[in-house]
Amino acid sequence: MSDQAAIPRLDLDGFPTGAGLLHLRSDLPEALDGTFSPWCDRHHDDLLKVPGFRRARRFVLCGAFTNGEAEAGPPAARYLTVYDLKHVGVLAAAGEDVHTPLPPELIGAITSSRLDCREVRRWPNVSVSRLFPAGDKVLHLTAHGSGTAMGRWLHEEAVAELLRSPGAVGLRWFDAGDGLHVLLCEVSGPMWPLPPHVPQDLGPAVWSGYRQVYLADAPT
Repeated sequence: MSDQAAIPRLDLDGFPTGAGLLHLRSDLPEALDGTFSPWCDRHHDDLLKVPGFRRARRFVLCGAFTNGEAEAGPPAARYLTVYDLKHVGVLAAAGEDVHTPLPPELIGAITSSRLDCREVRRWPNVSVSRLFPAGDKVLHLTAHGSGTAMGRWLHEEAVAELLRSPGAVGLRWFDAGDGLHVLLCEVSGPMWPLPPHVPQDLGPAVWSGYRQVYLADAPT
């Protein structure tokens, strides 16, 4: 198969149903972790009652790297939360209906960023009707560049390098719009895969390692 044939085309209107991800990163003073975590658990439960929300997961940061070197710039967000969605349209349908009141001590204390992502590709090729296999931690990448450049790097180098690493469970590629891409490599066990080098045309790119602290699926 040629490289051109192997690279999926970024047609945002043609993504398969079931390929949505709500991606949230949050920071707050460590002294408030004991209040933040129980609130998050309640908020996850509330969102999982919304039609189209399939799974909620929360992670805490273990370390960050830029092309294999310890990140010297601003630290990555300490918390990562991802929600698997039936499709990205679920977010518009949900609107602002879900509100889990914040405890007073958390008001104004949390900084966060949000990405609404569409899945481009997954390895192994599990049906989008099924939830992707989850590890107990993730190797996380954000990168900027064209979809063609991202697809070429994944197919020619990154996928094989990551998935042959001990403990690697699977890999998903998401498009977050405006040339931003997110990779989630699911990992189980004590070992972390060595993050592959990211080409300059996909920079700036930062790898982060996150340990899972919460997982729940929507009620059936």
